[in-house]
Amino acid sequence: MKWKVAKRGGCLLLALFLLPVPAWGANFSAQMMVKDGDKIIPGRIFVQDGKMRQEFNDESGQTITIVRPDQKLIWVIIPRERAYIELPLRARLPGQFIQMPPNAINKRHLGRETVNGYVADKYQLAVQGGGGLEFQTFWVAPQLGMPLKVVCNQRKFSIEYRNIREGKQADRLFAVPAGYQKLASPKGVTDKLDY
Repeated sequence: MKWKVAKRGGCLLLALFLLPVPAWGANFSAQMMVKDGDKIIPGRIFVQDGKMRQEFNDESGQTITIVRPDQKLIWVIIPRERAYIELPLRARLPGQFIQMPPNAINKRHLGRETVNGYVADKYQLAVQGGGGLEFQTFWVAPQLGMPLKVVCNQRKFSIEYRNIREGKQADRLFAVPAGYQKLASPKGVTDKLDY
């Protein structure tokens, strides 16, 4: 079982790096569409009072990531193996590129647009990346208090929330299912999460 989890390390890191910072008052679910080059990765997101759950399916099966700021923990759940990995939630959530990066060199408000039924403020940010200056465009919905869409043309990467349904989410979505075995995190994952 440990080998299978270690093999999934890349997918686990992808899921963790896609996490947005949920708004404390936002309660909703949505379909999530991640485009990374030519690859499209569909998923779901659930947000309830600062807690968040993301679900992704790939060729290895389903991976669920639950962020619990109230417990200062992240759980990565692998239903196929009836197992989970527990990671500490540090000062900041992983996935800084889906929230408005605080280290942006330049931030321009480009106006307002409607995205998936929500009025959103459109921003272009310049961020220093590994390959030099990178431009990112964000659409932030004040009603939800978080981005609905982010695009980085240079990396051919984007995330978008679709079919958003506001309202209370079931508490069970933000807990490890009963009977699941806790595993040690794959070697190197915790080191790479020094956020």
